[in-house]
Amino acid sequence: MRVALCNIENLATQPAILQVLEAHKDEIKLVITSDPYSKKNGGFIAQAYKNMRFRGYGFTEYLFAKMVFLSVIRPLLKLIGMDVLPSIEQRCNELGITYIKVEDINDASVVQLLKDQQIDLLSIYYFDQILHDEIIDVPSNGVVNFHPAYLPKCRGLFPIMFSYLYNEQNYGISAHWVENKEIDSGPVIAQSAIKVSNAKCLLEIDRKVSNHFPALYTQVLEILQNQQVNASVQAQQSSYYSYPQKAQLRELNETLPLINWCWVLRALGTKSTHYVDKQVSKPN
Repeated sequence: MRVALCNIENLATQPAILQVLEAHKDEIKLVITSDPYSKKNGGFIAQAYKNMRFRGYGFTEYLFAKMVFLSVIRPLLKLIGMDVLPSIEQRCNELGITYIKVEDINDASVVQLLKDQQIDLLSIYYFDQILHDEIIDVPSNGVVNFHPAYLPKCRGLFPIMFSYLYNEQNYGISAHWVENKEIDSGPVIAQSAIKVSNAKCLLEIDRKVSNHFPALYTQVLEILQNQQVNASVQAQQSSYYSYPQKAQLRELNETLPLINWCWVLRALGTKSTHYVDKQVSKPN
């Protein structure tokens, strides 16, 4: 099976994505990343101003630490000899995997590339663009999104944050079919329920949840390759959250900081080629 993988490069998911690339280098033929600060999205300055105005400094700092800091600081850390997490592009080049960064996943050139690469499965983890029918229809085996929440709870944006606030800190990753433009609503193929303890900040919880992604990814690929899919329609008792409001961020900060810079600095490096520690998750 020829697989494509979509992701936004970020500090929370980077070790897990690197491990998936290593483990499935024979199946993954194409990696597509998105630039959340592209001109199409208004650029970094405009987005930072908007977040500062409507959500405050703390949330803006959290997004910077999560989405930007690693790529900015990586060249300096390499100069001083630190063993830093490589970029997705670098690892793809080393493994011989085609890599592209796109502003619009639905562009005709991307559709054609998927066809040229004869992609059977399009897989998604932490991606900020909604797929249109032209993209969804290309892979012969369909599109699977890995959403970092235990669906049907906490669909939408920032699922780790809202799982902490409104799902009794019950975290998870759910693999579901993408059949249309509806967000995180397709039939569930497999799930992992995840418990996180002793986290110093929200970003650390995000990393710990994402560390379970490689195991579920392997499980789902095996299910699809063995044609043993038994997907279940999501229950109607779902919840959906978009960007957090200031009141929700204040509620979070009463018990958990968004980031801890000591943790962030430690999280930049890697001590092994496996990138993430082995995690124990509970499949459903």
